[in-house]
Amino acid sequence: MRKNTQAYIDQKQSKNMNVIFQTPEAVTQTITNSIAGNISWLLIGIVFFIIAAMIVYFLKNIIVNTVLGLMGWGLLTYMFHIDLPFWASLVVSAIFGLAGLGVMVVLTVLGIIN
Repeated sequence: MRKNTQAYIDQKQSKNMNVIFQTPEAVTQTITNSIAGNISWLLIGIVFFIIAAMIVYFLKNIIVNTVLGLMGWGLLTYMFHIDLPFWASLVVSAIFGLAGLGVMVVLTVLGIIN
């Protein structure tokens, strides 16, 4: 009994060592063979694609607004040299976009913030 158990352990360890020393092509082929024809992997891929498409669809306006706000902040700060509070204006323009940046400029012109 002990001899069979040790032989089984030795066999498992040799298989693990074979996996470690395989070429990347062999590993890719092994993975491909294990998931080929398995419908659950196809369904998982479709679900991930749908989730990614929904995230992009819903966050597209937020991402564009943030990018435009940061570009506007850089333009006002470095090209027009409008003295806005650094972190406050950066965070506001990143979160609220151009509208937040406009509010920061109006507050600066009115002297409410320095």
